[in-house]
Amino acid sequence: MKIAITTTRNPDESLINKAYSIAKELDIPYIKRGNYSMQKISQMNKIEYFLFVEKDKIVLKGEDNTFFWHPSTSRLKLNAIKEGFNQPMVEAMNLKEGDKVLDCTLGLATDAIVFASIVGEKGKVFGTEVNKYIACITKNGLNDYKDIDEETKIFMERIDVINSSYEEYILSQPDNSFDVVYFDPMFTRPNKKSVAINSLRPFAQQGELKKENLIQALRVCKNRVVIKERAGSGEFERLGIQKCYGNTKFGSIAYGVIEKENF
Repeated sequence: MKIAITTTRNPDESLINKAYSIAKELDIPYIKRGNYSMQKISQMNKIEYFLFVEKDKIVLKGEDNTFFWHPSTSRLKLNAIKEGFNQPMVEAMNLKEGDKVLDCTLGLATDAIVFASIVGEKGKVFGTEVNKYIACITKNGLNDYKDIDEETKIFMERIDVINSSYEEYILSQPDNSFDVVYFDPMFTRPNKKSVAINSLRPFAQQGELKKENLIQALRVCKNRVVIKERAGSGEFERLGIQKCYGNTKFGSIAYGVIEKENF
């Protein structure tokens, strides 16, 4: 997969400098945009995907898909919590103020923003994202996204983006480093209707969660490990998870829990 970075047409110096900086960080070529269309600049340079550095965001564009950072469903979840609606994810996580959370599958940080809202100013959310392009887009989005209320912006500032596989990162952490460890792997039965997830899918980490990953996650957590999956997928049974929150109807979102005290 060949990827390069460029800017919008007629960029100012700060935008060019930002593009150069990101190109160096990701070790990919910077290509001067000129007045060419995306299709033309892709053909000229034989590039499959471009990272376009814009004033307020970074956009990853290919021939058939576009991916950029946005708050996604986190706003809906935050509003639902404020209005007192039951949230199975919140129930499953059982977070308290001051907690440290490890989100092993950060993606767009949609769930991480919710966790950050609960742990408060003394808490912290660490998120691992193995794909360097997704990690870069999410980190810049959390830092630079403008179209959001001040409260949510404060939540976003509590999230640290770590470009690493969760397997390697967990192995490097001492026992009881986090209060809760969370996994949201790509579903074995994907939702093909989700435009955001479908754009993310070519870059996301594939493969099922392994039991040895859960053993290491239990080692580094103090309270529990939580896994998001679809009810009826067979994943909870495969991993030996018996405690679940959420709708048990086939295909619905559910959250499996393994308590540290039972490990």
